[in-house]
Amino acid sequence: MNNQQMKRQIDSGQHYYSRGDHLRDKHQLAGDTFTRWILDHVSSWASAKILDAGGGWGRFIWLLVQYYNVDPANTVITDISTGMLLSAHDEAQKRQTTIMGATADIQGLPFVDQFFDIVMANKVLYHLDDIPHGVSEISRVLRPDGILLASTNSEKINPLIIDLHYQAMDKLGLHYEPEPPSPFSMENGSGILSPYFESVETHYFEDNTWIDDAHSVRTQYETIGRYRNLLVDNNPEIDRVKRLPDTVEQIASDIITRDGKLFSPSLMGVFICRQPSHTN
Repeated sequence: MNNQQMKRQIDSGQHYYSRGDHLRDKHQLAGDTFTRWILDHVSSWASAKILDAGGGWGRFIWLLVQYYNVDPANTVITDISTGMLLSAHDEAQKRQTTIMGATADIQGLPFVDQFFDIVMANKVLYHLDDIPHGVSEISRVLRPDGILLASTNSEKINPLIIDLHYQAMDKLGLHYEPEPPSPFSMENGSGILSPYFESVETHYFEDNTWIDDAHSVRTQYETIGRYRNLLVDNNPEIDRVKRLPDTVEQIASDIITRDGKLFSPSLMGVFICRQPSHTN
């Protein structure tokens, strides 16, 4: 693998998304408050035929089964990563159940028209090469009274863990390119979704946390894609990359020593889309 190929792998997240282990750890550390808040926007899930598009290890499916009286047989999970789906099946075995899954790109869903009552696309649409085409595909597979839940992040707040990552990169002299604006955020998502749905509701979720344990910050940091994707064997800066968790923990510790606590704000949300425009 040459340097350009390695950079493409890091940028695309192929390393991180080759399995669901680190993503699952990240989600479990984050807890269920945000995910339950999203799911509560639907009044009844029990009899719906549900697609979790780009569903990874099944974070939302398992919550539906556990808390919303959903039969796993009424759900399908797709992901472009076969490894992610293997993680979803591993999780199903732990829960002594089965789950239907298919390796598929959201931009080419392998389902007939108007097949699902509800589609979820949670923190995934910004990964697509052609977001409008992916949204069009979701609209196509939804029934006329179907619902899309599409969650994403706000561009108004940069998460603490990301700020600490780049501070640590600077401190260690690691090169990186500034991140471009998100192609699908809470601020621009409604305009992308509106051509494919008659109704698009925007709901923000704000959470502010105070942290007094620097080691917990390190634990969270070790699960994020921006760090894990740098841990490729061919990375010529691998020795410094491996020092990132220590550096993040030290930066967090210095702030806690100075201020007493570390402030971690987050702003994200979900679009609730109804009346798919099947003629688009």
